[in-house]
Amino acid sequence: MTDIFIHTKDWIEKATPKSDIQDVYKEFYTNETVKYTLPKGDQPQWVDWVDPPRFGEDHKFGKSYVSKIENGSIWMSDKGEGMVYALTPDHKCLHDMVFHLYWKYFEKVAVDKIPSATPYYGNLGVLAWAGHSNYWHWLHDTLGRYHLLQLSGFKIDKYVLPLLTLPFQRETVKMLGIPENKILQLPPGKHLKAENLILPSVPFNAGTCVKWTIEFLRDSFLKSKSHTSSSDFERIYVSREDASWRKVANESKLMTLLNKKGFRKVILSSLTVQEQINIFSSAKVIISPNGAGLANIMFCQPGTKIIQLFTSTSDEFIKIGHYLGLDYYFLKCRIANPVSNAHEVIKNLVVDVKKLSRILEDEGID
Repeated sequence: MTDIFIHTKDWIEKATPKSDIQDVYKEFYTNETVKYTLPKGDQPQWVDWVDPPRFGEDHKFGKSYVSKIENGSIWMSDKGEGMVYALTPDHKCLHDMVFHLYWKYFEKVAVDKIPSATPYYGNLGVLAWAGHSNYWHWLHDTLGRYHLLQLSGFKIDKYVLPLLTLPFQRETVKMLGIPENKILQLPPGKHLKAENLILPSVPFNAGTCVKWTIEFLRDSFLKSKSHTSSSDFERIYVSREDASWRKVANESKLMTLLNKKGFRKVILSSLTVQEQINIFSSAKVIISPNGAGLANIMFCQPGTKIIQLFTSTSDEFIKIGHYLGLDYYFLKCRIANPVSNAHEVIKNLVVDVKKLSRILEDEGID
């Protein structure tokens, strides 16, 4: 890192008398450890950005924390999606508050193009982060930060969020109980300087998928009075037929098998978040390609059987399975023709239907 970057705690310790640090910096979940177990089925093939879990070994998560920075500022770049940068009064970028793939852009381009900041007289609690149009990252990495702000006890006048353009964003913010009059939507290109910038650490940076975030979201959303269970969704297949990539190319053949087994096909984009929660919390068996919709397994009951279809996969969903005691199974699929030069994770896939049929029989799913 060059001298334009600094870790939040390092800056706090340099800028704050030692006797006052406890007033501006608080740590939580400092001793979180877990020992992951390898799911049943095929060996995982990880996407190239994943640091694979070390199954059977103790894994220690990074600490979670909240900092209060007087005259700190928050800037949403107008390039890319969710390129959010938190800055200190002496113009250093807090690199632990930024998605790591956005560091280089800041260093090479953005540092000389930051617009002047508009002052805000009050305390801004920052929730906005990268990937906010992705359902999984929105839940885990944006809304997960809200829990840390609650724990911190710091007074928050406004919660900084990206522009709430998607239905699931608006619905989940309301479900969490964040008052509409306390939301400040930060549009691309906007730079705000706060009287006090309240910065929760990013769950993703503590370990891709952390247990406390899943427990917070699960507790917050399952307690909803509108939550209901249904026997109509005990066996579901999550289709990506409405997606632009990672579709199951032989889905019609797959559904011939699954219909005989009593599975119901669901298309998540047509559902509200509450409907998705109701379905996943009712399910006993879920078959799904790898994708953000699998974030909903955080609402499943312990023991729910998950069969994940993949060509290559990330690791967050099997981690959820471990935290909640789900019966997780990996089924490796082949890449569909015609083979393209696109990244493997977005290529369409072909399910070995005969192999899946044998798996279902072995698992007692008649």
